[in-house]
Amino acid sequence: MQWYWILLIIAAAAALMLCGAAFYMFRMAFGAQRSQIDKTFREREQDPSPLARMRFQTKAYMDALPNEQLTQIAKDGTVLSARFFPNGATKKVAVICHGWHSFPWWDFGKSFDIVYDAGFAVLAVSMRAQGESEGRYLTYGAKESEDLLGWIRILIERYGRDLSIAIMGVSMGAATVLCATGKPLPEQVKCAVSDCAFTSAAEQFRSVSKNRYRLVRRIGQGIARVFAGVRYSDACPIDAVKRSQTPTLFIHGDADDFVPTEMVGRLFTACACPDKDLWLSPGALHTEAAMKNPEAYAAHVLPWLEARL
Repeated sequence: MQWYWILLIIAAAAALMLCGAAFYMFRMAFGAQRSQIDKTFREREQDPSPLARMRFQTKAYMDALPNEQLTQIAKDGTVLSARFFPNGATKKVAVICHGWHSFPWWDFGKSFDIVYDAGFAVLAVSMRAQGESEGRYLTYGAKESEDLLGWIRILIERYGRDLSIAIMGVSMGAATVLCATGKPLPEQVKCAVSDCAFTSAAEQFRSVSKNRYRLVRRIGQGIARVFAGVRYSDACPIDAVKRSQTPTLFIHGDADDFVPTEMVGRLFTACACPDKDLWLSPGALHTEAAMKNPEAYAAHVLPWLEARL
């Protein structure tokens, strides 16, 4: 065998390995992974830790409340689902968006209770490719921010133009909220609350991989464009907030080692809306801000909402 054939075979094998690794990374990061997520949450039912118990208490609370299931068909034809929790005759509504491979009750453990008990109605969104919503791929806020605009329109059409709406998100849901604030929003949207958002999908991937596997990430971006219909740059909250005119409260755990805490400082600085605030939850890891410090969370979030809704 000629030496160049050997080199060609080696190069082809290396390319196949790189593509295989990139596709695996894409499936893990973007795929619905429903069976694995179901298994993970069944295992979490046995978790005796106080924070896990607090999340399951929120689940039980939500399950016991009267609610209405709403659906929308997204621009790409995906059927999406959300649950509306009315609260008396109030016209003040918090739309809550959960994070990656999760559920509203998990990411809004304790915070749902705080907001609902303060008298706000709540629309709990099942993000695309998760929970009760259909879809094969999630997109880190790129398509989800358009989905959020759809939910806002449905709320206004269904419950009246006199609604006052706050959009709230945790983790990828917070990135979704920030991406939405960079778009024209109906006048009924009065403010946003972003809890532990990342600056951009690309930067978050670099952070999680500790800046390794650069070539694999680049190949993965091409795969994401083909299969999920998005580029990493389509999910870029730090660019979106530069166009924002939506009052925004930024929240982050000061011990978050998944979405680094320093990201929230850059998001806050970049936000163009002058009506903004920042609170760091002491000792909180990723998505733990409300559960670690529920009284402080309520003291920061509720006055923010009341003053603007």
